[in-house]
Amino acid sequence: MTWPEPGADFTPLTETLPTGSLLFRVHSAQFPDGTLNDGTAFNPGYGRSARFSFFGEPTVPVLYAATSPEVAVHETILRNAEPGSALVPVAWRNQMLSVIEVREDVQLAAFHGAGLRRLGLFPRDLTDTPKKAYPSTVKWAEAAWQKGLGGVVYMPRHFNSATAFCLFGDRVSDEALSVHKKHPASRLFDTSDDVVWLAEVARAVNVRLRSFDW
Repeated sequence: MTWPEPGADFTPLTETLPTGSLLFRVHSAQFPDGTLNDGTAFNPGYGRSARFSFFGEPTVPVLYAATSPEVAVHETILRNAEPGSALVPVAWRNQMLSVIEVREDVQLAAFHGAGLRRLGLFPRDLTDTPKKAYPSTVKWAEAAWQKGLGGVVYMPRHFNSATAFCLFGDRVSDEALSVHKKHPASRLFDTSDDVVWLAEVARAVNVRLRSFDW
C-alpha cells in the first residue's frame, strides 16, 4: 500500500495557535545527551521517526504537544497499550506532564477537517495511518516547514478527542513557549498521586498499570 505525498502545488489551510493557549506535553526531564528539558525544549532528533518527524538537513527539531492532558498521555505513555493489556512501570517512570503556555502566535498547517479535504486527503491518508506510512506522512510536515510555517495541527490517531501539534524548533522563537509550573494539570509520574491519575486515564480504555515499587 502507498500513501499520498505533497506536490509542488501544496497550499495548506492555515490556523493560528494563539498567544495564551495552553499545551500539554509528556516528556522526560532530559535528553539522552544530558540536556535538560523543562517541557519547552525541542527534540533535536532523538528516538524513532514519528508521523511528522524527523526531516531536514540538519534535522529540524520538533516538539509534540496536545490541547488536553489525556491526549498527551495517549500519544506517548499509552501509545501502544491495547485494551485489556497491562502497562509496565518502565512506560511511565521518569516521565512528566508539563503545561506549556504559548507566548506568541504560531502559524500552522491544518491537517484536520477542512485542512485535510483542501488537500484531497482523508485521515486514513495522513493522520490515521500505521507506522509504515511515516516516510510519506513526514513529507507533509516538511512541506509545511518549507512554506515557512511554525508547525502542523492535526487530530491524533490514538485518542482523537482534541487536537495535537508538531511544532518546528527553527520556526518558533525561544520566547514563544514557557512552562506553567503551578498549573494543577502538571504531573510527575514518579509520585504516587500522579500515578493514580495516570491509572484512571488508563482504566477508562481498559488498560491497567502493573504493580510497582517506589
